[in-house]
Amino acid sequence: MTWLNETIRGRHISLTTFRGNGRPVPTPVGFVVDGDELFVLTARDSGKIKRLRNNTSVVVSPCDGRGRIAEGAPSTRGTARLLDETETARVRRLMSRRYPAARLVFWWNRFRGDRDRWVGIEVTP
Repeated sequence: MTWLNETIRGRHISLTTFRGNGRPVPTPVGFVVDGDELFVLTARDSGKIKRLRNNTSVVVSPCDGRGRIAEGAPSTRGTARLLDETETARVRRLMSRRYPAARLVFWWNRFRGDRDRWVGIEVTP
């Protein structure tokens, strides 16, 4: 997929979701690519989840960790899909490989009995 070529260069992407009134809400997030698939993890109670339940349209752009998008950076419109528990577990494993510190976060959530805290999101063009 050529849309991933520019996006996967960094460690973060800006995932823009849309409120019910159409107003965009950009959020810098970590991501992982597996083959042709782009995945994000987010907390189950995050605003992204609420917005994606109402509108699956997203815009993906490369950014830095603070969400700053470089001038002229490519943006791609896409569709997001919330993943089930099995698919989310796969994304957690992939994220742990890409972001080693994530292992500690996932371990802490398991220790606290909060394993269901995360929801995977798949983004397709």
